[in-house]
Amino acid sequence: MDSHFSDRFDVAVIGAGPQGLLFATWLKQERPELKVTVLDRAASPGHKIGESTLSGFCRAMRSTGIRHEVLQRLFYTKNGLGFFHADTHDSPLQTAPEYITETFDETFQVERRVCDGLLVANAERAGVDIRWQHQVKAQESTFKAGANYLSCQTPTGSLKITADLVVDASGPSSVLGRHFGEYEESQVPFQTNAIWAYFKNVKWLKEYQGWQNTAEFPRDEYTQHLCFKEGWVWYIPIVSWQKSKDANLRSMLSYLADPDTPMLSRDQLSQQFNCPYEQIWSIGMVLRSDRDRALPAGPAATFEHYKQTYPSIAKLLEGAEILTDYYPNHDPYAVRRNFRRHAQNVTGDGWLLIGDAAFFIDPLRSPGLTGGVATAYYALQAVLEALDAGDLSRPRFKRYEAYVWDLYDMLEEQNQIAYMSHNHPQAISLVRRFGEVSSRSHFNGICDEPYQLADTNVWGHLCPEHRQRQRQVWQIMREEEVEVGQRRAIADQSPRDYERMIFRLRQVLGAHLDQHLQLTPYIAHNPSEQEPVTLAPLAPKPQWVHPARATTAVPSEPFALAKV
Repeated sequence: MDSHFSDRFDVAVIGAGPQGLLFATWLKQERPELKVTVLDRAASPGHKIGESTLSGFCRAMRSTGIRHEVLQRLFYTKNGLGFFHADTHDSPLQTAPEYITETFDETFQVERRVCDGLLVANAERAGVDIRWQHQVKAQESTFKAGANYLSCQTPTGSLKITADLVVDASGPSSVLGRHFGEYEESQVPFQTNAIWAYFKNVKWLKEYQGWQNTAEFPRDEYTQHLCFKEGWVWYIPIVSWQKSKDANLRSMLSYLADPDTPMLSRDQLSQQFNCPYEQIWSIGMVLRSDRDRALPAGPAATFEHYKQTYPSIAKLLEGAEILTDYYPNHDPYAVRRNFRRHAQNVTGDGWLLIGDAAFFIDPLRSPGLTGGVATAYYALQAVLEALDAGDLSRPRFKRYEAYVWDLYDMLEEQNQIAYMSHNHPQAISLVRRFGEVSSRSHFNGICDEPYQLADTNVWGHLCPEHRQRQRQVWQIMREEEVEVGQRRAIADQSPRDYERMIFRLRQVLGAHLDQHLQLTPYIAHNPSEQEPVTLAPLAPKPQWVHPARATTAVPSEPFALAKV
């Protein structure tokens, strides 16, 4: 096959996923004169896992010209995050301890082929050059600030593309991250593994009677998490356009990307462009590798094991039919093991990494699209400054690199806190309220504004005050897990073993949460949840020393605590 040069570009982006497409579109909006290309090894947008979006990502889409009404036509509405504590004796979901984080604005559960296709159509409308079936061969390329030569494998042969700057948005493939170091497993106390499948005929949660508390929206309009000591199960309704032909779907998305086209209803769009849609559900589970013992038996056996162990999971899947061969590489389950990873280097002379190419965090709080788009926007500011200075060397991106590692540290720590909270239903409520208070304090005033630099302070959790308190929370929960684990096997552990953890968390978070009750709508709207979190002045203090410093035996049974 022939090797030849293509056009020269100012910026080349590797990967036509959401982060790469948003970055390229923003760049063209800011500097229309720049030549920007996006290179992707696939032939077209295809199915990927990652359906759940949060406010920052949807606002980022809107800031590139995509109308909110378009998202309403294409996707299923999501209005927050719901968390249940699943126990071995809880059968009906309605009676399981629950906490709901209400959204800042309307967000969506997206089907990635459709979401990515919409971003492609929008990027092309903005003037971005998108090239499919262009696989970048990093080992055959040359990287130098202002003079990068990318070797691409295409169906017609080898192609070399020149670009002043290369932005790697290739996701966990991390083309440049692997080339310039290692895209390595995170050094964390425990790794996680995911298994998932797609279902039809799942019973809608709105059909369940007897919910103990009031939610602002039907519970189907929250990404629901069933949390248990080994991990968690996700429940996501999806409007699926998978049966639409590629050409028809492209036509519909190009129509919708044009801001001047009349807005049709979902059914009108389906009929006009011959794009059928249907209702399906994404249901999967993420399991702690240090606690789960079922996955070696296979994904089907693992689903069955946790259905038998936790009745509420069985109830959720009662009557559901699993879809086979619905998406590529799902027959019917998909498995991803030990997926929390990061690149050793995220910047260099003439290149940088954004999104999952820089790091991949567990999906428990949808950090992929949310944190990824934050890195894309922060990188945009760094790139604009570098272009203005005529300097694309690594030192120019020092501030961006520091931001990426700060964000990674915060999200990874937060993720571990979330998993450790599954040991006790009150812990779920406490840590969710803590995060929600910081988020609303930071973002309440900008939800209706375009995506901006303030949004890169993801959920407001990079603020020093939040980080300090979050580190205290992590320390308490980690110490408690270690201590309980030393005296009880995981199979024998129960929430009662973690009551001292609740006591300590209330000491750290109580006054803060009580002071900001109005920033947690679920608590504010449910009087039964409004007992003060702050400990009474005369509450007994537990006698406890960290095992590493203990000189006497730790009591085998913790003391009882009142409900939060």
